[in-house]
Amino acid sequence: MKYLPLAVGLGLSAAAVLVIPGSGATASMEQVTAVDRPHRVANRYLEQKLVWKPCGDQELRTYCAKITAPRDWANQYAGHDIQLAVSKVAPVKGKPSRVVFGNPGGPGGAGLGMAPYLASQAPLAKDHLTVGFDPRGTGDSTNVTCQGAPGYTMDARDRDPWNLDLIAEASRLSQPYCDGQSRGLLPYVTTAQTVQDMDLIRRLLGFDTIDFVGYSGGTWLGAYYQTYFPQHVGRFVLDSNADFTRPWIDTFAAQPQGFERRFREDFAPWAAKYDSRLHLGSSPRAVIRTYEKLRAALKKQPAIEEYLEGSIKISYDQNTLDEIVSGDMYTKLDFPSLAVDLAFLRDLSAAQTKGGPRAAQRTVDALSPSRQRELVRRASRDTVGLRPLGRIVGDDAEGATFTAVTCNDTPWPQGREHGEQLAARLGPKYPLIGWSMNENPCFYWDRPHLTMPQPTGQGLPTTLMVQSAHDPATPYELAASAHSRYAGSRLVTVSREGDHGVYGGVNKCADKIVNTFLITGKAPAEDVTCVGEGIPAPSAPQPEAEYGESTAQHGYDGHTPLRRIAGFTEAVSGYLH
Repeated sequence: MKYLPLAVGLGLSAAAVLVIPGSGATASMEQVTAVDRPHRVANRYLEQKLVWKPCGDQELRTYCAKITAPRDWANQYAGHDIQLAVSKVAPVKGKPSRVVFGNPGGPGGAGLGMAPYLASQAPLAKDHLTVGFDPRGTGDSTNVTCQGAPGYTMDARDRDPWNLDLIAEASRLSQPYCDGQSRGLLPYVTTAQTVQDMDLIRRLLGFDTIDFVGYSGGTWLGAYYQTYFPQHVGRFVLDSNADFTRPWIDTFAAQPQGFERRFREDFAPWAAKYDSRLHLGSSPRAVIRTYEKLRAALKKQPAIEEYLEGSIKISYDQNTLDEIVSGDMYTKLDFPSLAVDLAFLRDLSAAQTKGGPRAAQRTVDALSPSRQRELVRRASRDTVGLRPLGRIVGDDAEGATFTAVTCNDTPWPQGREHGEQLAARLGPKYPLIGWSMNENPCFYWDRPHLTMPQPTGQGLPTTLMVQSAHDPATPYELAASAHSRYAGSRLVTVSREGDHGVYGGVNKCADKIVNTFLITGKAPAEDVTCVGEGIPAPSAPQPEAEYGESTAQHGYDGHTPLRRIAGFTEAVSGYLH
């Protein structure tokens, strides 16, 4: 959803599975040394004294510190250092016997909240030191930025040559903006550099091995840490998995099918089942038609409305609608909010078509203040987890880090034809986000000279993978693919479930398996399936204002794992400036 004036973040999409490395490099990229192996750490980084300060409310028991790390681990004496923000929570009693790191994904998601989040899981709180950190590029660590880079305001479904030219030009201009404003750091925002930051944190904390919980893009980070530092690997849990055994392009190429499946096979049947309350259509096909008709109407005549007595403007067009729908696929708890918003937007668009902009504004003015606040809140939220292709990210550092990691890490085919061909192939089958495959700066990205070792799992302790069957952002097929090539891994499948981010409250069976593994090291002897509870019925009909508040309390505001982590991160960030 968009505010006016609109600051659009960078998007990312996928191309064909055939990978063709790019040719050439920018001047800044040519200076980067390949970091395809761990490097010996200079004494000055190991001898630094950390100053831990309370961060957040006292009840969180969280302490934060800044750690100095080299900008480039292969050139530690170049004189270019960065700062990494780290958080920790110690057990209430006694000395911790183990340490568990966490990462919320993105890549680029700030992670200071992982320490209090993991400490809130009762089994871990007893004898684990829980640790979070903001990866290089984002959060309270040294940032990169792409501020001012052109965004994808076009309609991805429009295949007219002039529209494709605009998309290609926006994609091509992304790297010059990002590189020019990031003070030389952009080429070094890679997984290869970040895993060495992690190991520096481990050494400064004084532990020989680490346990790890990584969600979404954090599964990629966890698998590469295992690959670079196998001798320091403890109990690793990878939840909602990218295919970390293949290039990034494979993960993003799978997203259109995942989001479409979640929308058509989960949301649409659920909305049709409760049509007497939701009024979106009495069959799944009718619900999808409601979305398609609304999309066409908002493309023909966007609505720009004022909220909260004119203090905020929100623009609704076809892209806004797609962002709303795809953003609400991450958790079933957002389904009621999505249904209410679709009905509202349908009424808003109909009022505008019949009576013009003033009639549409009267529709907004008739809403209670609490309902208007709910719409504004949902308009301003960030995607939590691996975001859809070409979608807005609220925090520029997070979006810039996302782009840097995914474009720098592994090769992408170069040139606009790859994305346009893939969009033409996937768009008709998976229209929700499939048409946006060419909205992708990586097709024009000059990578650093970096070749990372392929994760195989060989020689590692058991890795526990957790995956819901209808995950939209990291579809199940990715987990199955990585699992088949990752030696010693065990896969916990949650059937009848599509939430992105499972461990920590989505499924009791999966939580029990994960906690047992993290506390005792005991993993299932073979792959196992936990049965999900399905999608709950929408809340009983309530007055409009109360309904908006109810969906906020039980959805976005905190009862999914990744959103709880985001809430903790917000609570403990900003104390180290």
